Amino acid sequence: MSRPNVHGLPQFLRKDEKGYFLDYFVEEGGIRKRKRVRLGQIPVAQAKKVLAQHMQEIVTGKYLAPEKPEVTFSEAADSFLAYSEARRKSHENDIQMVKRLKDYFGNRPLRSLTPDIVEGFLTHRRKVGNQAPGEHRTGMPLSNSTLNRDLGVLKSIVNRAVFNGLLEKNPIQRVRAFKEESRDRTLTNEEYQALLGYCSPRLGVIVQLAYWTGMRKGEILGLRCEQVDFQNKVINLEAADTKTQEKREVPLTETLLSFLKRIPKTLGCPYVFTERGNRILDIKTAFLKAVRSAGIKNFRFHDLRHCAVTNLRKAGVNDSVIMSISGHKTYAMFKRYNRIDRQDRVNALKQVERQFDTDMTPGGLVVTQK
Repeated sequence: MSRPNVHGLPQFLRKDEKGYFLDYFVEEGGIRKRKRVRLGQIPVAQAKKVLAQHMQEIVTGKYLAPEKPEVTFSEAADSFLAYSEARRKSHENDIQMVKRLKDYFGNRPLRSLTPDIVEGFLTHRRKVGNQAPGEHRTGMPLSNSTLNRDLGVLKSIVNRAVFNGLLEKNPIQRVRAFKEESRDRTLTNEEYQALLGYCSPRLGVIVQLAYWTGMRKGEILGLRCEQVDFQNKVINLEAADTKTQEKREVPLTETLLSFLKRIPKTLGCPYVFTERGNRILDIKTAFLKAVRSAGIKNFRFHDLRHCAVTNLRKAGVNDSVIMSISGHKTYAMFKRYNRIDRQDRVNALKQVERQFDTDMTPGGLVVTQK
């Protein structure tokens, strides 16, 4: 039998810094053994309900539920990284995000996470931004989409622990993501030509591939010489090359083909875009410099994908065909990249006018007098 409860709780129910737990004795093989079953950081009413459900078994010594080992956040995070390395294309990004999460949550018990604790992390993350470790100044405020990626990895860590039976349920599952503002920035023809004018020859080909085909930056920079089929005028992307893990065939214009043919191959390197004998890993600095030099405001490399989808749609290409080129799996996501602008609305009214052959000029109106 348990000692009198100093917390004013019912017999067999106790509480410490880790939360509530059942505390009782059972007879096993003629030996009296103490049993403790952790319930975690749950409301007292729920703890009492669990006790009531098992009171008879406890009194008769039959309730022998095993106590699950306490798992720390860091342990769960390391387990998730092992899974990420084997299964997720975003593993390199996951490493950085997990490090930030471990720096904040440390070795706290995983089951102790609550929505309010997570909101505290998100507030802290937004405040400090991307400042370097050890800096005292705050970084630039982060966008909602960046915070949502952190939240997504955090939930994935906990969900993985649930999947492995280390937790019964995800205590932060209902933490809501921030509302993201969908970007619809595209370039005018004048802006596009100005941008190309400030690109190096190599960067210019990369930009034009993105602008005309909608290929993602990672797909372009990871492009291998063997994937360019000059005879059939396509680029063959394998499942491992794409974000959606699906093979895709990207058509090429004669202009793009001629540009790709003129790129010299680097001996011993399979990639199309190289510098000093090695694959180009990123073009962010060079691209932003070209954008600023061209006087273009509020434009990112990924916006070239919006340009491609919008241009294809304006050219009258069927949506399903555009999706097969751009690699969008869902129509909902595709719509975010398909920008409807003022000229589209003007052209819509012109189409109606042509359809009904209506004279909209004041002189063409027929007024009937009564």
